[in-house]
Amino acid sequence: MSDGFASFPQGPLGEFIGKLEQALPSLPKQEAKIAQFMLLNVQTIGPETGKSLAERVGVSEITVGRLMRRLGYNGTKHLKEILRQHYSVGGRPIVPTSDINKYLSKTMESEISVIRSVFEQTGNDHWRRATKLIEDSHKIYITGFQSVRGLAEDFARRLSIARPDVQYLSPHDGMLGEWLDSKNDRAKHECLILIDVVPYATEGQELMKVARRQGRSSIVVSDEYCHWSSDLADAALYAPSNTGLFLESTIGLNVILSLLTNHSATVDREGSKKRLASWKKNARRLKLF
Repeated sequence: MSDGFASFPQGPLGEFIGKLEQALPSLPKQEAKIAQFMLLNVQTIGPETGKSLAERVGVSEITVGRLMRRLGYNGTKHLKEILRQHYSVGGRPIVPTSDINKYLSKTMESEISVIRSVFEQTGNDHWRRATKLIEDSHKIYITGFQSVRGLAEDFARRLSIARPDVQYLSPHDGMLGEWLDSKNDRAKHECLILIDVVPYATEGQELMKVARRQGRSSIVVSDEYCHWSSDLADAALYAPSNTGLFLESTIGLNVILSLLTNHSATVDREGSKKRLASWKKNARRLKLF
């Protein structure tokens, strides 16, 4: 299996992941939420029960069982056996250093698993579409709401150094003045990148619909609970966020955005170098640093 959120080319676990990916587009909404969570957290769901999975995703325990039966498995006990077999054959847990306490060691393993999950996505179709859209679009709009607005603004600044014509879009502040000409032929060469996490901002989904109606392509970068992004966006990238911290982890989102920026810079290396040099020159002139 060359594509997917996680790549296990052989064995029962690879077969299970393949079934999840194949079934995901046609699953009922509640089962799709469970399937999405499993795909993004396949390396850490071993200790979970049907009840705990249901609680984490916000569905009923019956829904978990229904999904497993639909895929041809006898509940989460069957999944535990598959995971046990896979990791006993080829898996090796991270060995923490002695100066990290038990709680932080567990958190560290979860965070590292998130990073690994992001890198494993770089071979799938959604990642290829996202990078292609960023390459081909004449203009990129970036937006984010609530707690990730700052992350979106930072990404817009970084991406604007790697490539031209990048703008942070704030519908609340600008009232979409940038998009008033709905018949603008340039829209088909523009792309909206939305960054959003639970609880999802209603504005985000509505903004995606406006972008689509006006002919823009779109990319969503979100967490593992986002089951609607693939319905609205041309490309949907996911970053697991539940690692046991007080608030959801944003390390995966940061990795995705950093990789997208880096990819954009590699498309025109000389141009990116010149832009970086110009940025440094402007910063010195303004005595920012």
